[in-house]
Amino acid sequence: MAATILVPLDSSRFGEHALPVAVGIARRTGARLHLVHCFEPPLPPLYSGGGAAYDPQLDRMLRDEKAAYLARVADRVQRTCGVAVRTELLSPPTVPTLVSYASDAEVDLIVMTTHGRGGISRAWLGSVADALVRRTSVPVLLLRPRDEEVVITCEPQTSHMLIPLDGSELSEGILAPAIGLAQLSGAHVTLLQVIEPQQSSGDSAAARRSALSYLEGIAREHMSGLEVDVAVEEHESPAVAILEYAALHGADLIALATHGRGGWSRVALGSVADKVVRGTMMPVLLYRPP
Repeated sequence: MAATILVPLDSSRFGEHALPVAVGIARRTGARLHLVHCFEPPLPPLYSGGGAAYDPQLDRMLRDEKAAYLARVADRVQRTCGVAVRTELLSPPTVPTLVSYASDAEVDLIVMTTHGRGGISRAWLGSVADALVRRTSVPVLLLRPRDEEVVITCEPQTSHMLIPLDGSELSEGILAPAIGLAQLSGAHVTLLQVIEPQQSSGDSAAARRSALSYLEGIAREHMSGLEVDVAVEEHESPAVAILEYAALHGADLIALATHGRGGWSRVALGSVADKVVRGTMMPVLLYRPP
């Protein structure tokens, strides 16, 4: 699935919660990890006259500290799991730089937490992670960090992947990256379609049959060799239905496109995908189809 995986780090423990997932994928696929930090120079102190002074010695010292941090993380990853790692200290602006780096390095997957401290300061959906998903053509796996120590494991951590679809070609854009991830981890996959509430039981039954037929067709065409279930939920809020289904059925990763047509008409990041990411602690794989 992924030959090159990009992990933006902000030198905090919270940012490092992306590492176990990224390392597990890299070890299974033989991919190379690119660990990067976008260095933001400190604001210079003010002279008494109101002018700002640039301190090159301080700047160099702080750059060296961030480079040393990346080197320590890379060494820990290599010693623990034997994964090939490259480190890079980047310069702001953060999002355009990450987008360009991902393109230049031919990155196949970006794995990052949805907020942190320092470097990519407090990157939350609606900030760096949001902007990155909107601007990059690379799938982005977002994780909500927990307030606990980061333990690097060497195996993929996904066992049940939920893939919501709305019947549109654009929503199906998530299939290729999601299937690749499911294949390498051996995950069970559930295809889910959320339909609007119907006015009568007859209409509801017909809508469910149509949705099930669509999902079963997707499974037959794209998911040979995977363990796949299909499910249809009737709910006025697609995001709520997705989150409830994931929680009730033990999903540990949700994969979805960031916009689509039909079904959940013109879903965009900031709508269903945004609500799903904000509403769950499990990883969410997002992809913006071209």
